[in-house]
Amino acid sequence: MSNKNFLKIENISKSFGEIKVLENINLNISKSEFFGLLGSSGSGKTTLLRILGGFETPDSGRIYLDGHDITNLEPFERPLNYMFQSYALFPHLNVFNNLAFGIKDHFDKNEINNKVNEISKLLSIESLLDRRIKQLSGGEQQRVALGRCLIKKPKLLLLDEPLAALDKKLRTKTQLELISLQKQLEITFVFVTHDQEEAMSLSDRMAIMKNGNILECASPEEIYENPKSTYTANFLGIANILVLKKKKEKYFSDELNAHFEINKNELNENHKILLRPEKIKIIKKNNTDTKNLNSVDGIILEKSYLGSFTRYEVKCHERIISVIDQNYNDDSNFNFPVGERVICSWSKESVKILED
Repeated sequence: MSNKNFLKIENISKSFGEIKVLENINLNISKSEFFGLLGSSGSGKTTLLRILGGFETPDSGRIYLDGHDITNLEPFERPLNYMFQSYALFPHLNVFNNLAFGIKDHFDKNEINNKVNEISKLLSIESLLDRRIKQLSGGEQQRVALGRCLIKKPKLLLLDEPLAALDKKLRTKTQLELISLQKQLEITFVFVTHDQEEAMSLSDRMAIMKNGNILECASPEEIYENPKSTYTANFLGIANILVLKKKKEKYFSDELNAHFEINKNELNENHKILLRPEKIKIIKKNNTDTKNLNSVDGIILEKSYLGSFTRYEVKCHERIISVIDQNYNDDSNFNFPVGERVICSWSKESVKILED
């Protein structure tokens, strides 16, 4: 069996009554891959995760893990673990016994102690083993839940919104720790999230889901930089979506009243393009002419200072576009008040053609 087909999902469909939740899902996930399922509420991502875990039965299709068909196996028969969003820890047990719960019937006392000590050191919770769950912070509970899943050394770990209960600063720290842990253990992780930033920071590859279908599946960089659909472009980050028209062998945006130079010259009469805010350079107008390609003048309508960068909403002809400018320069030419007239420009490489 190829490592690229370690987890193979074939033609999985699922309905609840008249509602189609998943429709003919096909995915191949590699061994030791950190794979994200990203989508809004109702996209089907959690149902797919629950089917992988054995908590829901598909109407059709098969699931193969490490070459074995696990479609009809009960959850406890599958060589995987499932980390619930609520963590599902036992409040009447201390941390040690929570960690040991899944292995207590399979090993003797010394082996259990060794395994609990090993996983607790790996997760830096060895000082918490005697505490009750209610005495732990949210981040500590998350580590205990993760440790309880990993102590059995599963072939596959399924995580349902693993960082949702943590505050932003702790979530960012835990993301880095999860990546390091997963690479160290070389266990395949599949996780569900609606948080775009979390999906991009954790995933080796990710699938964008909508209405029970997979729209795109690739690395975070590829999906963010070169999305195929308007939905994906808007769902990941901030997107300026424009329509280009071809006029006398040149491309033109009526919304911006601007000529575009692009890498592809085979576009139809009208075509949607993506221009990410951080790809746009913004400078003070200073009476400079803006008849160049990929350039338009505008006026600052709104300004949001966000520490490392500033987000501007700029009125350009008939359209308001978003621009993100890094705060690395104190020069007045790079710090614009509301009402300032500016020039926005971009490279032809920054113009991404959408397929829909």
